[in-house]
Amino acid sequence: MMNLDELLKAAISDPSKRSIFLQTLIRSDVYVICKNPVKTGERGEGVQMDLVTIQNPEGDLFIPFFTSHRALQQFAKRYVECYKLNCLRLFDLIQNVSAVLNPNSYGKEFASTEIKSILMIARNLHIKAISYNEAETISYRLPQRSLSHITRAASKFFQEQPNVDRAFILEMTRGGEKPQVLIIVDMLGNTRKLFVPLARTLSKVCKSQDHLCFLSYEQDIAKKAADGVSPFYVRKKRFFEK
Repeated sequence: MMNLDELLKAAISDPSKRSIFLQTLIRSDVYVICKNPVKTGERGEGVQMDLVTIQNPEGDLFIPFFTSHRALQQFAKRYVECYKLNCLRLFDLIQNVSAVLNPNSYGKEFASTEIKSILMIARNLHIKAISYNEAETISYRLPQRSLSHITRAASKFFQEQPNVDRAFILEMTRGGEKPQVLIIVDMLGNTRKLFVPLARTLSKVCKSQDHLCFLSYEQDIAKKAADGVSPFYVRKKRFFEK
């Protein structure tokens, strides 16, 4: 069974595949770029997102969204705040604005009129916007190849960061995507202030197959992923520490 990326490529070259692509898309989760961290209600009952918009040469605004986390990273080329949600739910939120799937790559533009039409068809067919539980679609494992070029550069970077205690490295797979390099950082303070320069530093040593993502150890999902894994970096104790 083809994944969403493969279906999109097929639909671009073969019009007969567009219907199955669209049916799959509205039942799938997609990724969006946010200007700030996503806020959720105390009980998880609501989500507040400040989505990024882009202006095309004609002056029209559109919202970029992506078939996979990797497609988002290839577009952004740096660490950005992002969020995963069901495509139909996204269309319901942005129906008065155009959107482009995988801009600057093989992709598709959705005018606001087309988005509204898709929403109407989905309602008539009683298709609900349901996002997958991300915890059920992600798996973790120890790296299956040498990542010493990354751990060396990351360790050197962390030595200059007094708020970083430990760091772990694993491979993470989201659904049917290829594995990504996951760095989990046990730290204090603002993650964005650390992850942005870290991503910039590691981009200088990364190879073409290295696709990085970062998590703070304070997140439950990160604790679970790092359980039983030895850190590749541990901060040296200061003279006043036992």
